[in-house]
Amino acid sequence: MKNQATGAGALLGLGALLLMGLVALPAGGAAQAESVVIFDGKTMDGWHKPMGVPEDYRGGKWEVVDGVLMGDQDPPGKGGFLATDKLYKDYIIEFDIKLDEPADSGVFLRMGEDGKNHQLTLDNDKRKKFGDVYLSWGLQTVHEAPEGVKHFRQGEWNSVKIQIEGEPARIQFWLNGVHVTDFQHTEETTKDVPKEGRIGLQIHAGGEGPDKDWSEGNKVRFRNIRLTEL
Repeated sequence: MKNQATGAGALLGLGALLLMGLVALPAGGAAQAESVVIFDGKTMDGWHKPMGVPEDYRGGKWEVVDGVLMGDQDPPGKGGFLATDKLYKDYIIEFDIKLDEPADSGVFLRMGEDGKNHQLTLDNDKRKKFGDVYLSWGLQTVHEAPEGVKHFRQGEWNSVKIQIEGEPARIQFWLNGVHVTDFQHTEETTKDVPKEGRIGLQIHAGGEGPDKDWSEGNKVRFRNIRLTEL
């Protein structure tokens, strides 16, 4: 009886504190989701090279050096991906990225086995597109973010946050803390893109042509990759 009374008293005390506003509950009364590390800085465990994508993107070389995930064309001119083993739908992904110039990369959201996806562009090539939404092997560009390049720090690490939620998906993008992209898909613009899929990191194909997507030996670097499921 003593323990029951003590417990009841504690509950009454907590109730009083809540009424007085001295104890706060998370928004919506539920615990906030926590971010998890999805690249351990040592291995590529939990990631793989998808081979169901078009042939030009079945190459690429990935390695871990001093806690950094580095990607390069291999052979020269041939791109590739590194994709999560797990499938995701609604989430926030955050990471740091450093791109040589020129080097063309991006993050593929809800990526299907054939490569179809919502791509958030990180193009440090002639075009300098940071924050466009592009449907590879589909409708292509459905949203442009011309202001994105203003917030990219050439030759430095850049912080990235991407959020995708809902169906049709709403996609948001922050570059170095600046909210660059807020795009709401429609049923038409999201046609043929999976409702859930892998997260893919891109090495763009191409080389020294007019668009100069990549120069031989250049690299894209990722670190501190974290994910919060919504």
